[in-house]
Amino acid sequence: MIFVYLFLMSFSIVFLLIRLTSKINWLIHDLDSHGVQKFHVDPVPSIGGLSIFLTFSFGMWGVNGESNVLVFLWLASLPIFFAGLVEDVTLRVPPIQRLFFTFISILVAYVWAGVGINSLGFEWIDGMLFDYPFLTLLFTLIIVGGAVNSLNIIDGFNGLLGGYSILASLSIAYVSYTLGDSMVLQLSLILSTSVFGFFVFNFPFGKIFMGDGGAYFVGFMLAVIGLMLVDRHEELSNWFVLLIFIYPMYELLYSIYRRKIIHKVDVSQPDANHLHSLVYQKLISCDRFKHDKVICNSMVSPFMWLLSLVGIIPAVIWFDNQTMLIISAFMFMFIYTIIYKYISFDRFKFNH
Repeated sequence: MIFVYLFLMSFSIVFLLIRLTSKINWLIHDLDSHGVQKFHVDPVPSIGGLSIFLTFSFGMWGVNGESNVLVFLWLASLPIFFAGLVEDVTLRVPPIQRLFFTFISILVAYVWAGVGINSLGFEWIDGMLFDYPFLTLLFTLIIVGGAVNSLNIIDGFNGLLGGYSILASLSIAYVSYTLGDSMVLQLSLILSTSVFGFFVFNFPFGKIFMGDGGAYFVGFMLAVIGLMLVDRHEELSNWFVLLIFIYPMYELLYSIYRRKIIHKVDVSQPDANHLHSLVYQKLISCDRFKHDKVICNSMVSPFMWLLSLVGIIPAVIWFDNQTMLIISAFMFMFIYTIIYKYISFDRFKFNH
């Protein structure tokens, strides 16, 4: 029953935020719908993450578990969430500052909540991480920081980030249930419920976006909850968490490769060449959906959810089989690359 109340809480907060932003224009900085990464028609508020943060914060205090860990986990989320939220409201927090606050949150979780990546299942790497603890911290900052920021990349189409976040948190919930881990099960279900209250407004019509604050907070919580589960059960591998994040993380890595190596442009500059953007452009070019941006926008997300399941389903099936997890990660990267090459080549033919 508690999850019904949490859903209603998240739903109500989002409803109020939409009404509030309709009357206070300065809360909506999305007035230009012609930007390179703008695929919607009307201005949309980007502070939906506030409902997720408030609902999750309220719900986690009812979790049965290690209270000190829960307190430090919540405290760790504050720098990264508020850095993103301030950016959503003011557009005055540079990427380097947001990255700094991301590292602060990860550092707090590492030091006080014991969340970190200290093993990858390869003897020589694990040996170095064991012998040199600062490498464990550095590795955790890079991997978790990349995972958190990768979610921000896929926040742009109606329901894409929200739907992926629900699938990812439910996958962690299922594995934690299988392992009998009540605390992680409760946290992951609270997170998915908090996101779902936002999701019903975000998909299919995009009345509100999660924003940087929401994307950072959800990405951070997914990463640390997943790593907590791994740390508490020796049969689990960190590849389980990496495979859950494989879709947004490979999107990030492939984007860096595409911009830096192939096109030799600044990797920090936005473009419309992410896979989800190419899928949208292919849809909008079809005679059946031509010029209907709302329908095309909403049709992108189900395709990308299915793609994310190529990583999530093997993670759930083989959560205790590191070899299969690694094979599945490489299989996902291969499938993603093939799809990207096909769609981008098809678009090139269409444009020429």
